[in-house]
Amino acid sequence: MGRGEAFRSVGGRILSALAAIAALMNAAHASPWARFEGELLVISSTKYFQTDLSTDDPASGAFESLDSDTHLEFGLTEDITIGGKVIYGTSWLTNSAGSFSDSGFSEVEGFVQYQFTRDIRQAASVKLTAGKPAIFQSGARPTLGGGGADIELGALYGRNILFEPVKIFAAGEIGLRKRIGDAADVVRSQGTFGVEPDKHWVFLFETFSVTSLKNENDGGDDYDIVKIQPSVIYRFNRRWAIQAGMTEDIETRNVSPGRTYFLGLWSAF
Repeated sequence: MGRGEAFRSVGGRILSALAAIAALMNAAHASPWARFEGELLVISSTKYFQTDLSTDDPASGAFESLDSDTHLEFGLTEDITIGGKVIYGTSWLTNSAGSFSDSGFSEVEGFVQYQFTRDIRQAASVKLTAGKPAIFQSGARPTLGGGGADIELGALYGRNILFEPVKIFAAGEIGLRKRIGDAADVVRSQGTFGVEPDKHWVFLFETFSVTSLKNENDGGDDYDIVKIQPSVIYRFNRRWAIQAGMTEDIETRNVSPGRTYFLGLWSAF
């Protein structure tokens, strides 16, 4: 058996179980504010995830992944935004059985979002998201690694809390994600708190969580995870910006906690 076959027969099975560890490492850039009609937003990020699996079992080793994440949003009308994301990555699993690695597409997702109210202070939207598994599953969510599909209906709300002397805003999203496969359905939530001291800088603090509904089939994934994500964005101008930050798992069930470092380029056209 060659190295590639060994990876798929041994490491591939382990990576499938580890897929939940990276469940939110590529958190969506959710915003209740719609894109302006005809506006395109592209966010290209590089993300490195690492977790030590030997805490509970010394033979488990370590899991790492390096992913390229492309996120798109397009203003179809003043109230309707469509978009999606594609993630291509490489994963490494090192344990007592050896070292395994492989590369490929790990996540494909699309959405349509309708903004039903907006004024200078607040905005609210609903969003329908669908995900389809790709061949490779290094950083995929458990469903996408399990040969099914995801369908989620979510609600988003955002509010500008203060405009002067600095801008302060907050936003939240909650969604029910149906997993067509063996994995448990989940309730997914995201919260964002942001401060803009001037036209160039934005400081963000975000939280992400996945809570299982515990209705998995035999062998299906069932896990909970809570993450925090501080980051900073620097805007060069209205079209270009960069973002840098980290994501930390602060509470998990049935998965080992890990950490992600990321660097992203934002461009609007």
